[in-house]
Amino acid sequence: MLRTLTDRLNHEYWPWQVIYLPVVPLYLYQAIRQRRAAFFTNVNPAIDMGGFFGESKSAIYALLPKESFPQTCLIPVHSTEADVIHTHRASGIPFPLIVKPDVGERGQGVVRVTDENELVRALAGKPNTFLLQAMAPGDLEFGLMFTRDPAGGSTTLLSVAGKDFLSVTGDGRSTVLELLRKQWRGRKQVERLLELDPVLLSTVPLPGVIERVEPIGNHCRGTLFNDANHLRTSVLCEVVDRLLASTEGIYYGRMDVRCESEADLREGRFTIIEMNGVSSEPGHIYDPRYSIFQCWRELVRHVRHVGRISEQLQHAGTEPVSFHDLLGRVGSHLGWRLGPLRRVVSWFA
Repeated sequence: MLRTLTDRLNHEYWPWQVIYLPVVPLYLYQAIRQRRAAFFTNVNPAIDMGGFFGESKSAIYALLPKESFPQTCLIPVHSTEADVIHTHRASGIPFPLIVKPDVGERGQGVVRVTDENELVRALAGKPNTFLLQAMAPGDLEFGLMFTRDPAGGSTTLLSVAGKDFLSVTGDGRSTVLELLRKQWRGRKQVERLLELDPVLLSTVPLPGVIERVEPIGNHCRGTLFNDANHLRTSVLCEVVDRLLASTEGIYYGRMDVRCESEADLREGRFTIIEMNGVSSEPGHIYDPRYSIFQCWRELVRHVRHVGRISEQLQHAGTEPVSFHDLLGRVGSHLGWRLGPLRRVVSWFA
């Protein structure tokens, strides 16, 4: 009961407007100082709008060394069943594999498929471009936040966030569904999981057996984020530095990586499953052990790098996009009607 109350009072699932409250004065200060409302969109010149919104995952993978991420191929818009099957077989990517939208946020549309029938159901006729991706080796997943100096080229590993996937521990009597309903975190995922995998939820795990219910490591899908900065080593920092040194035009963001063990991460042995740009979050701010004040302190520690990088790149000739264009991107992606707001922005610009 006490644990449930603590979970509810923790900031982990508070509205994002509250979480990002201390970022507002930082943003206003830089926007006024630089006289550019969308100053942050030049921070990663190699990524569309710096990776703030609507960027292509396949375009980002193309920037990385091929050996640093799993084999990936693209399924075009409105592909037929035959197209999906042909593309998959030609790629040679084995099952199980990951399907993810080429443009997407917060794990939306990401699924693990185990056979050709599931693959066709997931992709055939879809109005968006999707990616097929081989499973990365290892069961552990981490988020590595970084910043890179555009002038000197050196990389700083800002933080390491661990991810504990949504799981239940069997008692030999209860179904996965019943076990989930006993968890505050699990209850929030029951409705979605009943649609996704009702067979799994009806199984009864043996006593002491840990059943991973959600294979995708995303906060909104029940993953518990934790502070894993104790795993940051000089070797890991050097590996991240070398990797980004071979990548042009990325200066701030987060790598989501998989590895076999914590020891492997410390030694820099990992596989990138996703790279995110300027809108990246340091996942460890959602550690339930953190107070909201610790969360705010860490968020400010990370975000303060954005204004400095933007200024450096502007001096080097890389300009941010206009706020008008940024609003257009957000509006088209979310289906908002922004005509009147655009006119107001244009009037003040």
